[in-house]
Amino acid sequence: MHIVLNDENLAIYEKAINSSENSSVKEIDGAYYINDKKATHYTFKHDYYFMMGDNRGGTMDSRIWGFVPKENIIGKVQCVLYSNYQDEFQWNRLLKSVN
Repeated sequence: MHIVLNDENLAIYEKAINSSENSSVKEIDGAYYINDKKATHYTFKHDYYFMMGDNRGGTMDSRIWGFVPKENIIGKVQCVLYSNYQDEFQWNRLLKSVN
C-alpha cells in the first residue's frame, strides 16, 4: 500500500511503520521524514490486518496495539464460542461458523 504522509495518515500508520517496517517516520515543522530523509509518501513493505477483539469491556485488539503484520498471524477464527447481547447469552450463535 502506498500512502501520502500527512497528519491523518501518520496518526493511523505511525505505529506500524515504526515497529514493524524497520523504518522510522516522524514529523518536524510540518515536514515528514522517513529514516531521517524528507519524504511525502510511504510504501509499506508488508501486508497488515486490523484485528478486532470480542468487543467486551477491557478487550485488547488493534485499537490498542495497532495493525498486525500478516506474517504474525498464526490462526483464524472458526466459530463463535460466546455471544452476549444486552446481558443475555445468545444460544442461537453458539458454535456457529464464522465466514
